[in-house]
Amino acid sequence: MPCPIQLASKLSGLSQHVIRIWERRYSALSPSRTCTNRRMYCEEAVKRLKLLKILTENGHRIGGVARLGTAELEALVKGVQVIPADPTTPMPADDLVKQTPLMEPEQFIEAAIAASKRYDCEGLRRVLLQARLQLGQRGMLHQVICPLLIQIGNNWRIGQLRASHEHITTAVIREMLLTPVPGSQIPVHAPELVVATPSGELHELGALIVAASARDLGWYVTYLGPNLPVEEIAACAIARQATAVALSVVFPEKCPVILEKLARMRNLLPPSMRLIVGGRAAEGYRENLPSDMAIQWVSCLHGLDEALCKNQR
Repeated sequence: MPCPIQLASKLSGLSQHVIRIWERRYSALSPSRTCTNRRMYCEEAVKRLKLLKILTENGHRIGGVARLGTAELEALVKGVQVIPADPTTPMPADDLVKQTPLMEPEQFIEAAIAASKRYDCEGLRRVLLQARLQLGQRGMLHQVICPLLIQIGNNWRIGQLRASHEHITTAVIREMLLTPVPGSQIPVHAPELVVATPSGELHELGALIVAASARDLGWYVTYLGPNLPVEEIAACAIARQATAVALSVVFPEKCPVILEKLARMRNLLPPSMRLIVGGRAAEGYRENLPSDMAIQWVSCLHGLDEALCKNQR
């Protein structure tokens, strides 16, 4: 029996925003409509959404698979491969082999911390590659990288890890997030997102996660890096005619200088250009800026995905 988009979203694991974008922009499916123009999704449509979710999370661009038949999508899903998490000898990324049983996110995190303690960059890289292949780009970000960074930071603060362990972990993660997913393609006429952190914000992993998430959702990303004057970020965004600018604010928290920079950033951008601000310190700045200031605040990765999907329209 056909179901509304709310239930299709719950069954497929995709947000309603993503489903609508895939329909409108990529013709991934054509739901029926009720007399009141509500979308209704049959069992076949929900099945397609599930298959498309798996494929896009494993490196396929939606534009390349959206119009394939259901049987073709199933065949592609069966070909999804993963690599061993901690082989005894290095393995090139091209030499992917199937590995069972599949690992849980917690196991990826444990393996990553173990590799960090050994200062094993290649081993850590292979753990994260397997996580990306098994869980998809956003799954890796949500379920492995973010919890891993929190745990690494906590272990460093209580003396269970050295500063060098934290640095080697962030260096490998940075390298991975800057490297496009193999086979990924940017859709024609994709909206553009400029990503950076304002002057005084030296921590860039949050911005890198934003950039990786946006690419995975079909944005063209111009990544400027950390610690840049807002005048320079705005100049780039205006010159590029970007759809939106995303800033990551992590530390320091409730800093009056950063607060002033966020307000200035909004004033420098054209009214039609969206400004997205997220990160651990974002909520404190939100509380101290006028509520009518046109800033979209995000507090988690799920909120980021929602904001990115909403702004693609």
